[in-house]
Amino acid sequence: MESLLKVPLILSSAIALHVSFTTENVPSSKEVIRQTFNEWIFTRLVKYGTMHQAFYWAVSFAEIAIIIYHSTDPNSISIIRDTPISFLFIFGTALAVTGGLIRWWCYRTLGRFFTFQLSIREGQHIVTTGPYAVIRHPAYTAGMMEVIGILILHGSTDSWLRRSGVLDVPGLKVIVVAWLVEITLLMISVVFRVSQEDQVLKSTFRGEWEKWAKAVRYRLIPGIY
Repeated sequence: MESLLKVPLILSSAIALHVSFTTENVPSSKEVIRQTFNEWIFTRLVKYGTMHQAFYWAVSFAEIAIIIYHSTDPNSISIIRDTPISFLFIFGTALAVTGGLIRWWCYRTLGRFFTFQLSIREGQHIVTTGPYAVIRHPAYTAGMMEVIGILILHGSTDSWLRRSGVLDVPGLKVIVVAWLVEITLLMISVVFRVSQEDQVLKSTFRGEWEKWAKAVRYRLIPGIY
């Protein structure tokens, strides 16, 4: 019965990741800022966000299927086991969902100005409300929170991926390692992209940006950076 309580939590983290890699806003070629090498890497990694979503949904549905299978027949025998709710599972899920919700808030606050490509859209201005009144790049902070949450959720020693035996499926370990490498590269790229985005906004909006940067001093972490 305890395992069944995991189902809505598993779905919530999957939905959060889905939201993070989904936006309908696509700038025109004239609005996109000239790409640096880091921007090229970032856009390529984000471009394959649907693959991240598909893999994460597959893992989530696989765990849910195992939970339902064992709940339906408690005496059933299966090579792949389910695992109970743990503190790290709750903590990782909370971080992932919170990050997803903050990114959704960023989407709603910026509206059509939010794009995965670094761009200046027609009619754009500096937005200083919502999460952008706290730090200058809250969507990146939220994304990092989400990634850390997912790593805790699925990478801790008592996680389903580590304890269930599912990683013994041929080829799955390679897929997981490739996914981790891509996520790591994306996070490194984000750190460099923050500075580039500030430079673009400063050169475009000048006084408006400087006024905002003076009021909102921190880029990613309030009181720290």
